[in-house]
Amino acid sequence: MTKLDKTTAQEIEAAFAAAQRRTRAPLGCVVAEASADYALGPALAAAALAMFAPWPLIAFTTLPPGRIYLAQLALFAVLIAALAFAPVRAALASRARRRSACHRAAVVQFSRLGFAHAPERNGALLYVSLSERYARIVADVGLEIPQEEWRAAVAELAAALKAGDAKAALIAAAGRIGALLAQDFPPTPGGQAAKARRFHML
Repeated sequence: MTKLDKTTAQEIEAAFAAAQRRTRAPLGCVVAEASADYALGPALAAAALAMFAPWPLIAFTTLPPGRIYLAQLALFAVLIAALAFAPVRAALASRARRRSACHRAAVVQFSRLGFAHAPERNGALLYVSLSERYARIVADVGLEIPQEEWRAAVAELAAALKAGDAKAALIAAAGRIGALLAQDFPPTPGGQAAKARRFHML
């Protein structure tokens, strides 16, 4: 999945603003390009490969030392260039590392954006990380919506994201989550939550 352009972001923000007007429970969405840098491990692996690359050339070829050194530098440059792309670094990280990074980032954003301080402890944040193809709903303790409902919403979103239409997936998710919240927390006229910014891109 690629980063969302400005027009798409505005349409998604409008969808979350509309969903927010249906409920007094604070609702928001954060879309991140990646949840972590993942640079250290792959960079060390690239350096290790470049360090050991000359040995097969020394053992099985008659190339002069200068050519072997240039081949070593070229290999390292190619590997580092590939690691400049966040999706490549994320793909090289273990599944457990990716999930841990995404979960931690989701909880941090929930707190940073103030959802943890809602008076009724009923804030809900949809967090999506594009490089890791990860989605999670962070819900505060005041929300008594069954976990099955949250899991179904995330599964539907993940399937739509996998199909490649991030805009439609997030707009549909806004409507579904807003409807779930509205069941227990209908809107309050003039409530401040509806005036807050509901969509953020990192």
